[in-house]
This record gives sequence, C-alpha cells and structure tokens, in this order.
Amino acid sequence: MSNILHAHDDHLLSKHQDNIMTSLVQRLQKARGANDFRLVQLLEQEKSQIEQAVPQFEARSHRLTAIQNWLNNILFGKAELQVSQFVDSASDEWWYAFDPQTGGCVYADSEAELRLWIKDNYQGQ
Repeated sequence: MSNILHAHDDHLLSKHQDNIMTSLVQRLQKARGANDFRLVQLLEQEKSQIEQAVPQFEARSHRLTAIQNWLNNILFGKAELQVSQFVDSASDEWWYAFDPQTGGCVYADSEAELRLWIKDNYQGQ
C-alpha cells in the first residue's frame, strides 16, 4: 500500500513544483515590469535552483516507479488494472484504481470520474 501512496505523493509533489514555478514566473514578470533588477536577479537564481532540482526528482521518481512495478509483478503477478470501491461510515462512496504497468493511480469521487481516468490513462487494454 505504501508504494501506491508513493505514486500519489509523487503526483502531488510534481503539481506543487508546477505551482511554485508558475508563481515564480509571475513574480519575475512583475519585478521586470517594475525594473527591480536586484529582485529579478534573486528570482532568476531561485528559478535556476528549481529547474536543477526537477530533473533529479523526475529521475528518482522514474526509478521508484520501475521498482514499484517490479515489486507489484512479483507480489501480485497481475499486470491488469486494479479497481476498488470504498464506502465509509457516512455512506460516502469513492473509488481507487491502480495500473501496475505504469504505477499510475487515481482516487475518484464518482464512478464517472473513475471511468474517465481509465479511458485517459489505462495502458493495459
């Protein structure tokens, strides 16, 4: 289960890094517009540091995904999509799907959302 959560955590971290970069680009535009050259220099340094960290994160993520896939094949022997439905004590329903071939997963609030993810992402068909 921790491997499955790790794939979800990687997605969230990647999304967070995208948000940071978007904010940084906007701050750079404002600093350039205000001719604040010192701030532009500092933001350019920050941007460079983030850009250097992203490939390292992506390489580590790809290695971990490969290890996760290998372990899933050994432990479960299945390469097919795994789907689970959950209902909590408040009768709230949600879905979880995991593609062991890619390491991709989704937490969906509805069956329709789950089906859309499967259509867009499941490569095992």
